[in-house]
Amino acid sequence: MTITTTYAEYVTELAYDDLPEEVVDYAKKLTLDAIGVSIGARSRAGSSDAFVDGVDSLADGGEATVFATGETLEPEYAALLNGALVHSLDYDDTHRGASHHPGASVIPAAIATAETVERDVGGEELLAAIVAGYEVNCRLGQAVDPASHYDRGFHITATCGTFAATAAAGKIAGLDAGGLANAFGLNGSQAAGSQQYLANGSWNKRAHPGLAAHSGILAARFAEAGFYGSEAPIEGEDGFLNAYSDDPKPELATEGLGEEYELYRTGIKPYPCCRYMHAPLDGVFGILEEASIAPEDIESATVEIADPGIELVGRPAERKENPQSFVDAQFSMPFGVALAAVAGEATVDSFIEWSDGYTEEFGRIMRTTDVRSSAAVNEAYPEMWCADVTIETAGETFETHVEYANGEPENRMSWDDVTEKYGDLTVDLPSAAADEFLERVRSLEDERVEELTAPLLAESRNEAVADD
Repeated sequence: MTITTTYAEYVTELAYDDLPEEVVDYAKKLTLDAIGVSIGARSRAGSSDAFVDGVDSLADGGEATVFATGETLEPEYAALLNGALVHSLDYDDTHRGASHHPGASVIPAAIATAETVERDVGGEELLAAIVAGYEVNCRLGQAVDPASHYDRGFHITATCGTFAATAAAGKIAGLDAGGLANAFGLNGSQAAGSQQYLANGSWNKRAHPGLAAHSGILAARFAEAGFYGSEAPIEGEDGFLNAYSDDPKPELATEGLGEEYELYRTGIKPYPCCRYMHAPLDGVFGILEEASIAPEDIESATVEIADPGIELVGRPAERKENPQSFVDAQFSMPFGVALAAVAGEATVDSFIEWSDGYTEEFGRIMRTTDVRSSAAVNEAYPEMWCADVTIETAGETFETHVEYANGEPENRMSWDDVTEKYGDLTVDLPSAAADEFLERVRSLEDERVEELTAPLLAESRNEAVADD
């Protein structure tokens, strides 16, 4: 069988009862995290007003919930908006091996489709679709070879997310294996996402998984209608792997499929910035706390991370040492070091506050932070996104090594950790609505999708405000 047909059969045959208990539990954590981030992004991300207004100008009613606003739209537009908001704070989940963010396309596509199919979809079916989407997303991301894919200028969250959103939406829609393979065929003409956003800190990146979720639902709808898609869109001569990579590894696309779960190898972020900054930030915070170092004591800092991370958060040094926007700050390791030292935290609000303007001390720390690579961290990559951190003061040198950042599968965030993050992100949601949604996610396998999203609807929020 081809990769395409293997994926199609796996997705359509996967049942909730096939899933290990820990995978189900983690899928619920990832769902809560993604939706919490989308709600938090509505008021905190500068791009949100424009994106919401743009989608509203295209869409006019529907039955799929926009998590952050409580409005309902047609499923493809709800998924578009939800997917973009999930990614707008760069605070969403990350798969280390695929070097991308799988949930931002999969979860919005699955939920929007589940809310709008003719039958009543239960939580077990939704969870199976989410897991299926993650498995396609993460395996395809590894198979396209992230380093090669990035070198060619593609954003892997966007490209692989299109196939993954199609898997999740197609499963909920009830496509058979042939229909889903046909839907994947349409993805060959939809999978897109350019990294040119890094040139000026633009908002394109935030839109990418929303566009992928939108495309996934469109592909499923077209396949349902009998539209004829490309054959072998993943493995073909001009298919995804060969067209989007100089060094594809097709064997990774199906390795362990149905036996191991890449969803369970996905990390949850404690900081709203590029994942390559997380292990270094853990190291910086550890040194600062242990040695009681004040900002003015820091003479220099050195961060060593793997080469792919250098390209995202360390170069060009002139721009990384002088970020001009929130997006710039999220991809600036020097900014992260200075934020940890001066603000003593790395929260959404502190990233936004300090990216709007920083003090002379803050700027000095950025300029004296050296971001580089080493043989040791490169040898560990991609199995480990580790970091070596050194901070120099007048007369003393402090060093630490971080193997796995907080939130990685080897250092998982607990339900309490994820719930605390969710609470920080949903302060604009009435507490009664936020609490009710949290409880429904925790018991998702016993809920109907209609019940799951009910607390997020505008009328429910209004009732919750009255109750509060």
